Amino acid sequence: MSKKITYEQLMGQIAEAAVSFQHAEILRNSLKRELSAMYATYFRAHGRPGNGERTRFDFEDPAYRGVVEFTQAAYSRWFDQRALTIKLKRKLRSLVERLERAQ
Repeated sequence: MSKKITYEQLMGQIAEAAVSFQHAEILRNSLKRELSAMYATYFRAHGRPGNGERTRFDFEDPAYRGVVEFTQAAYSRWFDQRALTIKLKRKLRSLVERLERAQ
């Protein structure tokens, strides 16, 4: 059986989780801006497939292979950071729910 933690300990965990989540979210947003800038740079240099009619693109569409390859590293960094941000948000939410149940 696990030892019950105090209200102060739980509040400390919530504060730490909130700070971790906020830092992760700031980095995720920064990486998204970097990725968007890379998309814009590529499309300025090479043009946008489909005469620029679409705003989103399909990663499986061969017409977009060049931009996918150009942005692969930035996309991977953003995707991994997004997953971490989601994980930290869930942790924060579960701690807050735990606090609500304890009261």
